[in-house]
Amino acid sequence: MKYHFVLCSMCVLCLSLMLSACGGGAPMAKTVAVAYVAHSQSHSMSIINIPADQTVSTIEIGDSSVTTGTATQSSPQNVAVSPDGSRAYVTDGISSVWVVDTQSRAVVATIPAGTSPQGVVISPDAKNVYVTTITCGTSPCASSVEVIDTATNAVTTTIPIGNAPIVSLLGIAISPDGARVYVASGNSNGVWAIDTSTKSIVATIHTTNSNSADLAISPDGSRVYTIGPIIGPFVDTYFVDVINTQTNAQTGSILLGNQDVAVRMAISPDGGNAYVTTEGGRVWIVDTTRNALMSTITVSPGSGLHGLAVTPDGTRVYVTCGNTNSIYVLSTTTNEVLAAIPSDYPIGVAISGAN
Repeated sequence: MKYHFVLCSMCVLCLSLMLSACGGGAPMAKTVAVAYVAHSQSHSMSIINIPADQTVSTIEIGDSSVTTGTATQSSPQNVAVSPDGSRAYVTDGISSVWVVDTQSRAVVATIPAGTSPQGVVISPDAKNVYVTTITCGTSPCASSVEVIDTATNAVTTTIPIGNAPIVSLLGIAISPDGARVYVASGNSNGVWAIDTSTKSIVATIHTTNSNSADLAISPDGSRVYTIGPIIGPFVDTYFVDVINTQTNAQTGSILLGNQDVAVRMAISPDGGNAYVTTEGGRVWIVDTTRNALMSTITVSPGSGLHGLAVTPDGTRVYVTCGNTNSIYVLSTTTNEVLAAIPSDYPIGVAISGAN
């Protein structure tokens, strides 16, 4: 009887494995990408597996969302992920960049980064992280880009862009070859190009819009897109301005209209579309080959959208909405909302391939 029991147990195990391999069970969705989401009101970053759209971990970034005598205040804003997916860099909106080991899902470093660090990108070789922030070593304070060495987790260079708050940096993007970093101001019609080898400004590019909300760069590095309005006497009209990175000059402007306010933008992996979130809960879809607004998706009427990111295969867009505590999943083929993932006041989002 003893041997019979062991043999039957082995048979059950084998049968279970065979059913699973042949689709007889309920197979788990294979993780093809991972979303990293910053939560500004719960001092945390969550990790979501795609396409299962399940939150698999939540990591504390700081001790509190408010200042106390003993707590480290944090209000996570944006996330950048290293090319190999091993590290996530989170700006806390207060004074630091937090480094998370994505395998152990633990904070491994906290890097002082001026005042109110916001935008963050990482170089393709993963050697440097670039952060928009305010530095106050001199008077007046300066809106700056700080350069972090990822080997030492320390700021090595501070690049002043302009006096704060006259210049307020909102958008930041890095070229695919890592040679240039581009930043835009939320209250002036300018985009600055930074040479990453010399850590200095090499061009100031004037744009049609006067308050750039965000910018992004095409996958081939040939164009920078920046969103913002032309301020009118009664209403503001929003545009996507197109910049040629070889000439550092604006070459076109794409009308978005005056019915909503642009917030953030992202470019599809093939460069064919730009996606723009709005304060009215919409996503504008821009065809970058025709330089025209092609479609509008109503996602969360009356509740402003914020960050967004496109999956590496270009089939989905993940959009954050703090007011509804949701991350919306959009199909790029049908332009429909596929799902809403519960999330505690999400703001910034970045997506990388599964590692």
